[in-house]
Amino acid sequence: MKLLLPSQKPGVAENPGAVVTPGERVRTILTSWEIYPILFVTAFLRLFNIDKTVFSQDESDVFQLARDAIVHGFLPLTSNRASIGNLNPPLVVYLFLPPASFSANPLWGNVMVALLSTAAVLLTYFFTRRYYGRLAGTIAASLFATSVGVWLYSRGIWSPDLEPFFVMLFMWSLFLGVVEKRKGWLFPALVLLGALYQLHGSSLYLCIPLLAAGIFALKTIRPRDILFAALGLLLLFAPFLFWEFHSGFADIKLMLSTSQERASYDLNVLRNYLFFIHPTLSNPYTTLYARNRDNHLLFPNSHSILVATPLHYSRIFLQGASVLAIILLFAGMVITAALVLFPQRSVTTAGITGARQNLIRWWREFQAAPHRQGLALLLLWQVAPLVLLIHHSIILFDHYLLFLLPGEFIFIALAIEQSMRFLQEQRPAWKSWIRAGMSCLALLIILAQLIGCGSTLIDLTTGNFDDLSVHPTFVDLHSQQNALQEADQLARSRGIKRIYATLSYDTARTMQYLSEQIKTPIALNEVSNLYHIESCFVLPDLSAGPVVFLAEPYNPLTDLMLKQYTNATLVAEPPHPGGEPYKLYILTAKPAPAALPHTFAQGLHLISPSAYILPGTHFLTTRWQIPDTLPPAERTTYNFSFHIQFSKSSVTTNCQPTATWAGDQLFAFQDLGTGDSMPSQITVEASTFISRPSLIQAGPLTTTIFYNTDTPPQQLLTADQKRSITLPVVATP
Repeated sequence: MKLLLPSQKPGVAENPGAVVTPGERVRTILTSWEIYPILFVTAFLRLFNIDKTVFSQDESDVFQLARDAIVHGFLPLTSNRASIGNLNPPLVVYLFLPPASFSANPLWGNVMVALLSTAAVLLTYFFTRRYYGRLAGTIAASLFATSVGVWLYSRGIWSPDLEPFFVMLFMWSLFLGVVEKRKGWLFPALVLLGALYQLHGSSLYLCIPLLAAGIFALKTIRPRDILFAALGLLLLFAPFLFWEFHSGFADIKLMLSTSQERASYDLNVLRNYLFFIHPTLSNPYTTLYARNRDNHLLFPNSHSILVATPLHYSRIFLQGASVLAIILLFAGMVITAALVLFPQRSVTTAGITGARQNLIRWWREFQAAPHRQGLALLLLWQVAPLVLLIHHSIILFDHYLLFLLPGEFIFIALAIEQSMRFLQEQRPAWKSWIRAGMSCLALLIILAQLIGCGSTLIDLTTGNFDDLSVHPTFVDLHSQQNALQEADQLARSRGIKRIYATLSYDTARTMQYLSEQIKTPIALNEVSNLYHIESCFVLPDLSAGPVVFLAEPYNPLTDLMLKQYTNATLVAEPPHPGGEPYKLYILTAKPAPAALPHTFAQGLHLISPSAYILPGTHFLTTRWQIPDTLPPAERTTYNFSFHIQFSKSSVTTNCQPTATWAGDQLFAFQDLGTGDSMPSQITVEASTFISRPSLIQAGPLTTTIFYNTDTPPQQLLTADQKRSITLPVVATP
């Protein structure tokens, strides 16, 4: 077996008349030894400990909609909500129907994404090898496989994670028309562009290479291709178009209004672009708001193995490899631009003189060189969006540029391959040495990326990071499932019939979905919202006997409430990577006061004669009893809304438990803040409503969207039909 790859054989672009049978092509592929280590490394990095992948709101929302479509037959019209507030098209939900039909466990959705990400690397190898040679294909695929930035977006149930696979199919379809001059390429290209737009709106920038391909390969376009593409796009967008008509095009109006906001000029897009070729990260997990672009080694207190083990000696090597990769990236762009702009053969332009002659000559030479047209597509794919995104009206995140993958790695491969050719032409006697040297150069960058990606994988799966250093906190699938399963097993082993659990804003919907897979009924309660302001707390009544209570990390209010109002025994601490563990208790409530007269007649009963400041906090607290049992149901919350009037202001607090049992206690909080004075009394109004999945009937079909629908609020009234209760405020309960 040769350690170095042989010279490039004539490719399709250089020898369009060559005929290769399918059998010969398969034999060539199977005997290409480099495919096997690339495939192994790619699959290992993406599948190893895949249950410890991030599983947050977006991931659970997408898989929940896919599961509802399988179990209940609800046809999704939208996916989840985008960062600017509009609803996304539903293609990603339909893509996850196969794993959702196989199991309710989101793990299989992660596996599907990992496999498609692995396929994207192989497509990169085959594409680059076909058009630019075996060595270039090997380098591009290896860099793509080992990039830690790519790896972060290669195994989660998130629509942008699927982009690279479809991008490679899209670019290949363009090359079939432009470089190989085949007919029938426009239909798949347009449909793939529609699919990519549904995965993320930034993919619309791919219209630029598509338009160029239409110009370069105009003679290959047939009217029926346009017709089939229009029908395919109509079918692809039909569910979302139905929703837009139903909603009065609310999402389109929102996107248009956002695009008209004040824009800024900066080079942040370049920083995001280079993120994917940086060999290391400061934080080994997907965090959009707090990921630094420098490596672990700049943080002396980091738990990463790149700091805490002898691997820290690799610092200079990793930084040098990063600089080398950046140099090769831009060198590849410059070389490609030169190959596009400067012809390599002449075309007759008799009778034409002057500047016009030069321009016509260049255009005819360009038209006669499909290989140059393909290089032009690569440049337009990568460079045009970067230039346009210098001017932007929204914050740019790394995942906005996933539609550019794996272009960076192809350019690095082209730089190495073209440099090697040039040097070999200058020094033919050194041909073998030059080839070995350039291959080693590529291996150094690949090795640096592999160290960075491998260390991140280890850090992530072993918890070698500080979860408190970022927002939102790290939430992975394994720890959430494990905590719920331990709670369920504890309840069944002790004969306990109910579980209570606290949630945060980051885990409210993920834990609600995952809790549907355990056997013991569970009541989930979000105790803090997006801004980490405590809203309410639910505890059982003494008559419930012992219950299991699962507390999320990082909430001192839980410890305070359990100490003050229950007799709780800590039984287990399910681990949470990178920070404090979950806490699993068996508790019984302390005796609670009886319901007071002149309270609300239904929905809620007041059991504290006054509002008070919870000891050790600045939370103004009212204490209630819930008289009704409200069973857990999919995507359903039972809401208690409190409107509290102070002397000079008012505020509304909303509590959203997923289930209640008759007699449960509800503690409603209002954050007074450290600078606010305590009022002498408050006036409380309360209402209840139920939030359920939004269902839209379309003939025989039942469709659904991301949003829930709230029932009309039921205003709670006292026995004498008053809407409010006035309570004095005391310092302690």
